[in-house]
Amino acid sequence: MGLIRIDALKKNDFVARFRRRFREDYQFAMILLFGSLAALVVSGFVVYRFVEGNLLGGTVNLAIVVGMLMVLVYVVNGGDAERGGRLFAVVTVAACIASTILFGRTGILWGYVVLWVNFLLTGRRFALTMNLVLVVFLILENRLFESILEGITYIVTALLITIFAYIFASRLALYQRQLETLALQDPLTYSGNRRMLRRDLTAAVSAFRRDGSQFAIMLLDLDDFKRVNDTLGHDVGDRALCDFADLFRSNIRAEDRFYRFGGEEFVLLIPDHGQVNALDVGWSLHERISGKLQFDGQPLRFSAGVAILKHGEDWPEWLARADRAMYQAKRDGRNCVCLAGDDAPIVRRPPISAATGHSGKA
Repeated sequence: MGLIRIDALKKNDFVARFRRRFREDYQFAMILLFGSLAALVVSGFVVYRFVEGNLLGGTVNLAIVVGMLMVLVYVVNGGDAERGGRLFAVVTVAACIASTILFGRTGILWGYVVLWVNFLLTGRRFALTMNLVLVVFLILENRLFESILEGITYIVTALLITIFAYIFASRLALYQRQLETLALQDPLTYSGNRRMLRRDLTAAVSAFRRDGSQFAIMLLDLDDFKRVNDTLGHDVGDRALCDFADLFRSNIRAEDRFYRFGGEEFVLLIPDHGQVNALDVGWSLHERISGKLQFDGQPLRFSAGVAILKHGEDWPEWLARADRAMYQAKRDGRNCVCLAGDDAPIVRRPPISAATGHSGKA
């Protein structure tokens, strides 16, 4: 029973990952949809050739179907979609050339489909290269055209399809990048949003498990920010969040990643930093940023929790430790940085005069 339950969980996890990838990965979805349809259509020709007694033609069509299915299996089982798209373009071009050699003019008709679909399956440069290979081959097959005019007509129409497909793919890629930016960006502060945070933390955990790359995260919360909204209004509060995000981004490295976690909470992902210097990095940022912005005489200070990614830890646990460290910083008087240690948290705070101007709790 235990093995059956484990198999069921693995199957459910595979289905969930497949559905998410189908929704979010455009190239994966195109390969799967077109590949399945093309394999089904060509399978019909396999049956037809064998029924007609054309063993060579049926065998070639069967090889084409097998090639398409192998690419589909590779992509569905976690293979790189970009590489899968290139493989599929190679298979379709080879199939078109083989059909032309065996069956003559019918290859021209399949060629029009291939010229367009290549730009949907793979990158524009690779698709353009494969299209030129196909067009050159068909042009060299002089027996396909009954006259010079027919050959010229094919060249012109093939080039027009290639040009239109290239323009379409270029615009589609531009719109896709814009949509991805909107989907991964906080609309107020232009920092990364939770979706981007989840994606990057997942990638960080994978890199840590794969090659030991070290990562730290810093979860920070603006102290007493409700007072800014209540006394100065939400418009000023929004401007304060934007100015704070701009100031923070100007003080971090190009490889660091900054996200708005929600409300007045932000997260900083710091690559290449372990237990030794993560607290120093967090404290250095705190000294340069906390209290430097003021709104109607109210300084904008923050408390932060820092956590180092540990072995056997997934990103929700990692983020939860940083969250607990941040709340420990809140309990220790705010306007300080707390490192989530293995034994006890380590808190670093500014001198009393620089922190709040008095020794009481903020």
